[in-house]
Formats: sequence, C-alpha cells, structure tokens
Amino acid sequence: MAHERTRARRAAGVTLAWLGCAGLAVSMARALTWDGGEAAPAGACVVDRITVGYDVDYLAAVGGYGVTRASLSDVPDGCAGREVAVTLHGADDAALAQARTAVTAPTTTVDLADAAVPVADLAGVSLALVTDAPAPAAAG
Repeated sequence: MAHERTRARRAAGVTLAWLGCAGLAVSMARALTWDGGEAAPAGACVVDRITVGYDVDYLAAVGGYGVTRASLSDVPDGCAGREVAVTLHGADDAALAQARTAVTAPTTTVDLADAAVPVADLAGVSLALVTDAPAPAAAG
C-alpha cells in the first residue's frame, strides 16, 4: 500500500514536471487587450505572460491525486479587477473543469477543489478574461 502511494506521488510529480516543461503557455488562450504586434503598452493586461502553477493533493472523489488549486503569477497590473476563467483541458483538448475568480496582481489563486480533475488526465490549461476592467470613477 505504501509502495503504491509512493509510486502515485512519483507519477503525479513526473506528470506535473512534464506539463511544466511542455510549456503550458503554448496552450493558453491569447485573451489580450492589445493586438500583440508590438510590445504591450505599460499597464496592459496580457494573459499569455501569466504563469500557471498547480497545487495537487489526494482527492478521494477521484481516487488519487488531483488538482486542487491554480496559482497565477506574474499577473500584469492591468488585469486586476477583472474576472478570469481557468479551464483545465484533457489530452484531446476537451474541457475537464473550469473555475472563475477575480484577478489580483501580481498573483491570483483559483480554487479548483470542487472541479476534481485527476492529475493523470490533465494535459493543459487556458485562461480567458471574462469581464472588462472596471470603468474609472467619475470625477466629482
């Protein structure tokens, strides 16, 4: 039993390392606020610059290790105040789970514990801004 858990942890670690090396940024949606043809202006929200990391834990619901949280780092200041949808994808690019949360800079944490996605099924992630930046307050 202990050997199976060790092997499962090792497999989960190898899978996550592979995903990191494969460059999840390649599969991230390019939800940008500029056309991408030149350097982004200061304060722009450029989603493909955001780095995604995962927290993994044993989940009885999936009978093994699953993704419980996504940690978004290097979040541009221009993204703060918007809502981001984080979608976990399987090998066939099918959406396995999605969670939304308000964006904070420079890091945002997205709770995925209710999504119950086994690590072995995870092949990629995409990010999409689902709301615009808040309108500036009117001067009085």
